[in-house]
Amino acid sequence: MTKKLLMISQNFYPELGSAANRMKMMFKAFKLKGSDPTMLTTEPTYPNQNLFDDDTYFTDHSLNELEKSKIIRMKMHGNKQNSNFVMRLVYYMEQYIRLKVFLKMHKEDYDIVYVSSPNIFLAWATLFFKQAKRPTYVLEIRDLWPDSVNGLKHINISLFMPLLKYLEKKMYNSADKIVINNEAFRAHIQNRLENKTPIFYLPNGISKSELVIEEKCEDFSVIYTGNIGYAQDVDKLISICKALNDKQIYVTAIVYGVQAAKFRQAVKDCAYIQIRKPMDRIDCLTEIAKHHVSLSILESSDVFMNVMPGKIIDSIGVGTPPISNISGPTEAIIQKYDLGFARKQASITTIVNEIETLKNDKQSLLNKENNAKKYRDEHLIWEDNIEKLITFLRKGDEDDKNIQN
Repeated sequence: MTKKLLMISQNFYPELGSAANRMKMMFKAFKLKGSDPTMLTTEPTYPNQNLFDDDTYFTDHSLNELEKSKIIRMKMHGNKQNSNFVMRLVYYMEQYIRLKVFLKMHKEDYDIVYVSSPNIFLAWATLFFKQAKRPTYVLEIRDLWPDSVNGLKHINISLFMPLLKYLEKKMYNSADKIVINNEAFRAHIQNRLENKTPIFYLPNGISKSELVIEEKCEDFSVIYTGNIGYAQDVDKLISICKALNDKQIYVTAIVYGVQAAKFRQAVKDCAYIQIRKPMDRIDCLTEIAKHHVSLSILESSDVFMNVMPGKIIDSIGVGTPPISNISGPTEAIIQKYDLGFARKQASITTIVNEIETLKNDKQSLLNKENNAKKYRDEHLIWEDNIEKLITFLRKGDEDDKNIQN
């Protein structure tokens, strides 16, 4: 693949989380396969800007050398983590304008423009009012917006939903090709397309260089990693962890996000629960690999139940069975391949009992570990899946291609 590619994403290295890692792995894979990618993004701020005050998380020297040449960071006056809704809206509007100006200045420089959403303003700035057939515009959907925002308990956007749904449909129909990271999104998008736009499924994954092998902790241990935001059921997570503590089962929590402080405060006196600070991806994967099972606990809304959480992908990727209350395609995959435990809206008691059962059934636990590694090798290796994405971008005639089959 020799085409010049502009990638646009709010999240990118060295930020934490699955979105930033996805863009990082795609960027590096495109470059490795002979493409000429440029990443247009913002200054790192996720999960919070203070983490990036020094070079602690800038650990990829090959990417560091591309800063300001092939990695272009838009300088913003505002802060996307601002708690004030109006100020965040101002930030996104500034981002929209800066991106429109950049695209106008460089409209002849790229063969493919690949924009990842959310955030939605980047996709709107890229796709709305485009005037030429060249370049090819590819829209990546990692979240169904505005449904995902409307599903949050603390936000009420019902008054604006008719307009937002119109803009959502316009966004899909403005793209030449669409990439999704969750099979549950396919029907939703197809139902809003006026023409047959090619759709390609590319799940989050794990690189061959990230296949860490670690000895399990001597004592049976559970781990929770990553964001505790409004999509996660923090009260249920707290109750599960406290119940495990009462049963003298060790829990490690490596957490950040808007509800992380509530979690830390609730479990601070629990002797069997250890709280760890956020860490870079490799260190986090290493910790997951040491534990026997992992947790992923979501809010009961269908919008969140049908996602494919990055923490589940990471857990499968290092052979640690995930335990979750998730439903949809992710539940089906975990059950079909016996990768761990997943049941729609599983109760606290059900999840705790399942963990205790696996603690006492070493053979069942080992089977799930081996199944997870086998599934990873067959479905979740970045280097393999990127090859299929490149074919899709180059040819564009493989409508509804599905990596998993």
